[in-house]
Amino acid sequence: MGEHHSRLFSVEERAFLEGVAEKLPPESSERFCHDIQMAQVRPDGDFLDVDLPGHQRPDYRGHRNLPFEGKMRDVEGGAMTVIVNMDQNDRLLSVEFIFWEDDGVVPDWTTLTIVPEPPMGISQW
Repeated sequence: MGEHHSRLFSVEERAFLEGVAEKLPPESSERFCHDIQMAQVRPDGDFLDVDLPGHQRPDYRGHRNLPFEGKMRDVEGGAMTVIVNMDQNDRLLSVEFIFWEDDGVVPDWTTLTIVPEPPMGISQW
């Protein structure tokens, strides 16, 4: 995930995001799906930074996570979490990969489960 060129979401990333969208209220889901379709993605370490053509981002003053996240294993069996970050205008900002056991190991998308985000400070692993 260390590349820095712009690209579209992969088939697996898009499937995860569309699975999250299905769990959102209809109005939020519609805007989120639109963002997924138009997004240009730039890998940056454990993040996929998102550029939405035509969307003017506000000055960064923090972000919020969607109330659902992905839980899966990496290809070596380590635990991972995938979080979706939104900007202050409630638009797709980034996708964050948290590797709990190793740093930078490749996700095994076949193990993905989408779950409600746990309360602050509580890990489901």
